[in-house]
Amino acid sequence: MKKVFYIGSLFVAASAGLLAQGTPDNLMSSPQMTGKDGLGFAVEATGFFKNTEFFSPLEVGQTLPGIQFVPRVTYQIDKKFRIEWGAYAVYYSGDETQTSADNYYYAKTAYGGFSQMFVRMQYAVNPDFHLVFGNLYGGLNHRLIEPLYQWERHYTARPESGLQVHFQNKKYFADVWLDWEQFIRYGDPKPELLTFGISASALLTAPESRFRLTVPFQLLIHHQGGQIDTSDAPKIVIGNAATGFDVEWLTGHNLLKTLSLKTYIAGYADNTADKALRPFTKGWGIYPVLEAKTNSFTLAAGYWHAQKFYAFEGESLFGSFNPYEPEKQFPTRDLVIYKLLYQKQLHEKLQVGAQVEVYQDCGLRQADYSFGAYLRFKY
Repeated sequence: MKKVFYIGSLFVAASAGLLAQGTPDNLMSSPQMTGKDGLGFAVEATGFFKNTEFFSPLEVGQTLPGIQFVPRVTYQIDKKFRIEWGAYAVYYSGDETQTSADNYYYAKTAYGGFSQMFVRMQYAVNPDFHLVFGNLYGGLNHRLIEPLYQWERHYTARPESGLQVHFQNKKYFADVWLDWEQFIRYGDPKPELLTFGISASALLTAPESRFRLTVPFQLLIHHQGGQIDTSDAPKIVIGNAATGFDVEWLTGHNLLKTLSLKTYIAGYADNTADKALRPFTKGWGIYPVLEAKTNSFTLAAGYWHAQKFYAFEGESLFGSFNPYEPEKQFPTRDLVIYKLLYQKQLHEKLQVGAQVEVYQDCGLRQADYSFGAYLRFKY
């Protein structure tokens, strides 16, 4: 009976003809150096509302109403070098509490508004190749798939900081970064925390072709440890990797712009697992996605099948256990995902978007859903 339910759900997803990663790319930022040389001012402000009606034993629902605000002073030389200094702040409506950044063991998310310094130095080796020090182009800019990265963290997580190498042209994309989450000194009672990541893709067909075949590769390694601290926290090394293929058809039609099939295979490995906290040491998942795009809308449907999978920053519904309550374990995961995304450029400096997401859990026989909207100003 359970197999019939899975097959029926898959048929509905396929007949919808649409699936997606379904993340709002209007929230991404390009490292390209634009504007005038010399002293300048830049600001990014995003008002967001995201409500998750999750009743799963893997993740409970919550509502995030807030504003992300990043003002900074900039200085640029010959469109080759830029330095930025300012502030990064997140405010949640009705919440006056402050959170600590000391415990990022499971969720690098700061609920309860926060603010901190923002500083970035960037050098363009050429227009396609950039070196970044300090605050990185993080979050959604890494283009990670949802099982590896819960996209609402783009709103809520503290800005990544460390070192980044970024390359992008018409055929290749490569983003390599080291996010140093917790710096320690000799004798500190807290562990060193860092994340190393690679997100890359190669277009195997001609850039001008209406049929495009792309091969992606993604890798995340999370480390907790250190040699000069006095912390009793266990050493942790957790890794996730993903690859697959993306077939895209540019229709040439005024209404339906693109159709694509994206298929990913993801892996999980933890050679330092504490069975009481992370019960599985390795796992895998497969994630085919169909996606259709118009001028303003993305329609999507996908299917996720996994065995003993976990991702440090991933959407918890894709995982096989609850990281906050590890006794809640579901080694086999089968989800059908539906998404509707709206994005609109209102002005050169202003974008608006909204999304609805449904996660049909085939094993638990229940549906969890979320919806939200955002307004972004970038100057």
